[in-house]
Amino acid sequence: MKYRSASRITELIPIHTTLKPNSLGSESWCCAFSPDESYFAWSSGNTVVTLMPWSFCKQTLPGLGKHEVEDCFGCNTISINTCITVRSMAFGLSTLNYSKCSPHPFWCRFSSSKDLILATGHSNGRIRVWDVFTGKLILELLDHKDMVSCLAFNPTGNLVLTSTSFDGTLKIWDLHDDGNMFQTLKMTNKSIYSCCWSPDAKSLVSVGMCKLVYVWDMKTFKVKFKLQGHCHDVVACAFSPDGCLIVSASWDTRVILWDSYSGQMLKIFGHLQPSPHLIFASGDNGTWIRDVSFSSDGAHIATVADDGYLRFWDIASEENPEAIATIENSLCCKYAPSGHILAVGSRSGSVTFWNAPACIKSLAYLSRICIRKAVSAENVPQLAIPKCLVKYLLYEELE
Repeated sequence: MKYRSASRITELIPIHTTLKPNSLGSESWCCAFSPDESYFAWSSGNTVVTLMPWSFCKQTLPGLGKHEVEDCFGCNTISINTCITVRSMAFGLSTLNYSKCSPHPFWCRFSSSKDLILATGHSNGRIRVWDVFTGKLILELLDHKDMVSCLAFNPTGNLVLTSTSFDGTLKIWDLHDDGNMFQTLKMTNKSIYSCCWSPDAKSLVSVGMCKLVYVWDMKTFKVKFKLQGHCHDVVACAFSPDGCLIVSASWDTRVILWDSYSGQMLKIFGHLQPSPHLIFASGDNGTWIRDVSFSSDGAHIATVADDGYLRFWDIASEENPEAIATIENSLCCKYAPSGHILAVGSRSGSVTFWNAPACIKSLAYLSRICIRKAVSAENVPQLAIPKCLVKYLLYEELE
């Protein structure tokens, strides 16, 4: 079958590196866009994190080749040498005014008016928090006993940070309370690879060295669902922008789309055709999926895998990619908040930017996104609308 080719914009190469490309320590394990899309950061190998003002870069990127990047962005980037391998990162944006919430004044490391920070997770179990504008270290969080594999900030802007680690724990930190670690969760006592918050911050998904996808109630800190369907370690997860869908990626060559309310499996996106037998999929199959990212319109997901392909999928279409591109040794991928660009990090320490497939969605689709952001799944059947629309709002057409 012939697929549409994805369009590459350009490639950014590390500004400071003493390692050969694809050598141990040169990897770009993670990349991130700030929630307001003002900054982009990636672990550019050699323990270095590179920060770029994205509002400036996105206008200049299309006219660049990879060899021109250093000269163009050298004076506009901040390179932070963390001295420790960086395995995860996340931007945090404070939007809550805590001084109005409390009758008593209190001291805090962060101002309560739109502070933008970057948290980095390291191979030695430490989490460091940096000032995005100066590159200075603000805070260090110590409690994990092994590599910090994923970081995710609560999307409501209260600077509550969730971290996962190879020590088998998931920890929750309050950075407005000087980084106080107030909750520890465990899955199976094995390594945890990734986590993500729901847009309303009521749920959290975590995945790791097991075949299950854990969905947590973040009010009670209890497990709501254990989603079964994968036959190998689950390595990445993401929520749709309206919080109705969960996507999980596994080394079994498959990405599964779930209903976040019922826990029902909706779709399977296979990366090998025909689908491999269980004994092959659960082993070293050559198509381990490394990461998955949801687009801001909720209509597309992107995946990178060890078979050397970047794939863009339309979640409503047949189980074939909408567009693909060849990219060797990819490790991570992230959509920009606007949804127009996808960033992909690789073992060489570089990051490439791709034009994400886009299409004009129907009014019904856009209305569903808006309604489901305001109306929970349990309240949808109570709406005074035809049954066919109730089914549509519950994404039942994907079943």
